[in-house]
Amino acid sequence: MMCQHPSLCLMVLIASAKVVVAASSHVKMFAPGDVVVEGEIGRRMVVTLDKMLCHTDIEGSFARHFKNRKSQPEVPGGFVGYGMFLDALVKAAAHGIGGEKTVDVKTRILAELATAQSPDGQITIFKDKPGFWDAHEGAYLIQAYVNDYRWYGCLASLGTACRLADSLIARKVPKTLGSETAFLLLAEATKDEKYRDWLCGEGMIEADIDVYDRSLTVNGVQHVYTWLARAFAQLSYDPLLCAASDAAFRRARRGFMSVTGSITGQPHWGEQWDDSQVGLGKWGETCASAYLMRLSSKRMESDPRPYYGDLYERVMYNAFFSAQSSDGLKYRYWTPFNESPAWYGRDTYCCPNNYKREVFEIPDAVFYRGDDCLVVNIYTSAMLRHEVFDVVMKTDYPDEGEVNIRVKMNASKLRLRIPAWCSMAEVRVGCDAAVCAPSGWFDIVRDFKTPVNVRLMMPMPARIVRGTKAQEGLGAVLRGPCVYALDPKLNGIPAKTCDMWEIDADSPLEWDAARNGVLVTAQMPNQKHDIRRLLLTRYSAEGRERTFFQISSKTHMVEDELTQTAHNLRLSERERSSQ
Repeated sequence: MMCQHPSLCLMVLIASAKVVVAASSHVKMFAPGDVVVEGEIGRRMVVTLDKMLCHTDIEGSFARHFKNRKSQPEVPGGFVGYGMFLDALVKAAAHGIGGEKTVDVKTRILAELATAQSPDGQITIFKDKPGFWDAHEGAYLIQAYVNDYRWYGCLASLGTACRLADSLIARKVPKTLGSETAFLLLAEATKDEKYRDWLCGEGMIEADIDVYDRSLTVNGVQHVYTWLARAFAQLSYDPLLCAASDAAFRRARRGFMSVTGSITGQPHWGEQWDDSQVGLGKWGETCASAYLMRLSSKRMESDPRPYYGDLYERVMYNAFFSAQSSDGLKYRYWTPFNESPAWYGRDTYCCPNNYKREVFEIPDAVFYRGDDCLVVNIYTSAMLRHEVFDVVMKTDYPDEGEVNIRVKMNASKLRLRIPAWCSMAEVRVGCDAAVCAPSGWFDIVRDFKTPVNVRLMMPMPARIVRGTKAQEGLGAVLRGPCVYALDPKLNGIPAKTCDMWEIDADSPLEWDAARNGVLVTAQMPNQKHDIRRLLLTRYSAEGRERTFFQISSKTHMVEDELTQTAHNLRLSERERSSQ
């Protein structure tokens, strides 16, 4: 039975020799292939790969542009996104998605593209002088080929990457999105100092974000994707170069992140830092959401705070997954939270292909390993097979809060992330009595050399989160890490009335397990409409229109645990102690 008295719970924790509050230490990810993920995350990876291999004209959309170069390529902006597509395919193969078929396809098309490399090393779609985004394309091509060498030992791929990088250096191309990570991977793979020299020289890898911004010829760090990609590269180069990443997280906490985890808006490409909370039009660029997840998982290695896992799952289940249709066949460039977003009409360009790259990296964020420690960061059905660790996790999370973990390992500490939205969870180890676990890190210290069953129970009542700025006075419904939104067609109401409904906060918010949604009592105020029950479904569902609603009583709203607003300007003592 769930403990009802927090003070009693803490006494149980202190008295227990097996369960203690965690202390921070560095952790690291497992190698691709060590973790096999099932559930909703596993399904997303499968449908993404199916789209890539069975529903994409790889030759017509991507490869032909490199084989038949033109002075004016037939792609907008002179950018295809093939490097991102190939990097995603290499990642899918390394994680075992699709089995040998994926390995065969990635091997074949990487080799085919390498035949289009010119004697001077260029792999380009330009017949004459390359356009500006040619270097951006090249950076991700390098990443794909180096990763193929790292995970499959293909020396030919490493040679292709080196020749391409050498051509970029010879042409003195300016740094651009992805270039720092590309040259860092090459420096680590080859031990050739010229790539590290480029990083420290033209790449300015050790410069702060403002100095870096002033050196860019286009897409400064007001472009969020540029900022996050730069911060990720710096952390990968040296974990002490964390100022840019931490500044980005501060911005997210202090109003730039929406309740769905998206962090961009403004006109043009909807890619700029925007704290207006408007949530309309070109809002929530998919590239930025993907890189916020990537940066969060990377920062966890050197600064293992539960906040990064909380942030990661909020972005993933909402802004990120809503950028893809349920069947995996369509993608969104933007995910505005207060109107129906449009589908993006092409397989090319950055957002669809950055989605593909990131979805195949999600297994890397599930478990981390530290000194004599296994960290469980993301809850999903998954298996970990490693020489030290043998773990099976079963759960229907995030629809349900029960997680069962079977652990056998030569480490003595199992560390669980109790999400910030969960004020108190229940943990049961084997046949021992259950204990209460507050939000933050929670350690179980014991002998795991023989299999141990751990059961985590997180109560998941729906809650109404207070809106800010453009959403001031309104509220959004969340349950666990997921946002729930209104699909007018599903509820049989006109789409034009979506912003007219007021949720009765005095009536219970009920979980409808059969339809995976939250039932709310609502009516249109100041009109003679009957009170009715509306079903709010996952924000990532395809028919949703509206996320924020009028609320009958403001006292029933709570603050978003991931942000600091005018109502919530400081970290809780519990969170600070767990960091």
